[in-house]
Amino acid sequence: MIVLAIETATEVGSLCIYDSQRGLLAELTLGPVVRHSQALMTGIDFLLKQTGIDIKEIDFYAVSVGPGSFTGLRVGLSTAKGLAFGTGRPIVEVPTLEAMALTRVPERRFICPMLDARKKEVYGAVFRWDGRGLERLLSETVGPVEDILKAIPGECVLLGSGAQVYRERIINYLGDRADFVPSEQNCPLARSVAALGLSLAEHSERRKDPEVVVPLYIRPSEAELKKKNTTKEAR
Repeated sequence: MIVLAIETATEVGSLCIYDSQRGLLAELTLGPVVRHSQALMTGIDFLLKQTGIDIKEIDFYAVSVGPGSFTGLRVGLSTAKGLAFGTGRPIVEVPTLEAMALTRVPERRFICPMLDARKKEVYGAVFRWDGRGLERLLSETVGPVEDILKAIPGECVLLGSGAQVYRERIINYLGDRADFVPSEQNCPLARSVAALGLSLAEHSERRKDPEVVVPLYIRPSEAELKKKNTTKEAR
């Protein structure tokens, strides 16, 4: 199967085309333009030309659905939905933090991907590699970094913008149990989204029609909070 993967959960987005038989065919890092759908389409066109693959040859779209940047997730999903509707192909929803965890699979240790959620909070989850796949010990959540760290039972690899921002607090909490990845490896990658998407796509129920695919925001957006507060005040 050939998959087009879209990762737009952070400011450093990426795209890739991945073949289940041949592996990674092409990948493109986007940078801040990830917030613009036209830039995504330009990047996708570039990858298709680079690989010589026709859009009709794509079997499904693997999309990083969050948590992460609300704007980035909306742009990524809307782009994927447009392509899926146009080609009649399904979308596979890929949890962003789980895809991040796959980039750093340690032996006999735990993995904690974190993204800075602002407001002194992080999006985080905790996983363990069991030799066959990732076991989720703490599902995706948002809160103070210590709320995530207390779910880690041993030595742990930490990665993501949240681990960078709160590095000192993490060290104070975990001590020598904390192991950080190099700064250049802290962003989720489209290739990991593709790899996890291919694994998930083995189950037919994970290959979804585009109209039912939704982002995993975890917490309300600023607009939703403002609307909720306005409604309360009106009462």
